[in-house]
Amino acid sequence: MIDLLEPDHLSIFKRYHQAFKRFSGDGIIDIDKRVKHKFDFLIDKLEDVLPCLNGYVPPFRQNAYAIVFIKNGIGEKSIGEFTFPIRNNTLFVVPSRVISSSIYHSLRSSGYMLLFDINFFLKTELPQHCIVNRKIFKNTTQPYLELNETQAGKITAMFEKMLHEQESDVTEKLEMMAINILELVMYGDRLFSGANLTGNKKIHHPLVDKFTNLLEFNYTTKRSVREYAEMLNLHPNHLNFLLKKHNGLNAKQIINNRIITESKYLLSNSSFIIKEVASHLGFDDPNNFSTFFHKCTGDSPNAYRISCPLFNTPYFKHHLQD
Repeated sequence: MIDLLEPDHLSIFKRYHQAFKRFSGDGIIDIDKRVKHKFDFLIDKLEDVLPCLNGYVPPFRQNAYAIVFIKNGIGEKSIGEFTFPIRNNTLFVVPSRVISSSIYHSLRSSGYMLLFDINFFLKTELPQHCIVNRKIFKNTTQPYLELNETQAGKITAMFEKMLHEQESDVTEKLEMMAINILELVMYGDRLFSGANLTGNKKIHHPLVDKFTNLLEFNYTTKRSVREYAEMLNLHPNHLNFLLKKHNGLNAKQIINNRIITESKYLLSNSSFIIKEVASHLGFDDPNNFSTFFHKCTGDSPNAYRISCPLFNTPYFKHHLQD
């Protein structure tokens, strides 16, 4: 583990880069296990952060939430099951524990990055649910949006205000930062809803969120609907009904999608052989994994890997070997 208890603004990103290189063999790096870090919130300019990361962020997950605004830049980003191009005026969000990865084609990209720990809000009078229940942090929501100039200007002003507050030494600083973060999250929620990305989503049911959390910690060992229904004290049919109503998919489809999402990251972003990918996902027999992958995607694991643009780029192969 890389130790970092009291980070300055950039040291944590340097340690992230060290962890990305040192623990590349993990396939998908769990930052909370690999970097001993502690912070309530962290706001930085992207142009300062990217050189610390060398422009490449391999697949990783962490407890912290992230909101990133790209003013100028080009590259590729993956968040959960979504992969999209990084362009000027792109806003994207990464919920807690959701896998993400990035390639920036130029270190001259500019913008802002916010990381925050949800427990930070326990230190203020703002309840956690003001943040975690927002639509933009739900796994089923498309996590990116291209903004117009007016929207980009408002987002820029919010980040600049947080940067100023972060550097200040005034009373009630934590409370002000919590309010500023909440303002950003609420405005982001409004933008996504206004773009009809989340406006038609049904209100999330607490049992659906509990299922999502259980799945995140058990998908490599539990793959049956009945197992999750029992943990939730529900009949499997009722669990399917709730998930179909709120997410549009039944429980088995969601379980399979979670495994496929992880497998695609490992196939396209790591040097793991198929047997190692299968083992990472809890399959004792790689043939069973290959059959499962083909049934869900229509491709064999090898065919998917060969066709993946990211895996075959010289830029990625260079970083994979570092």
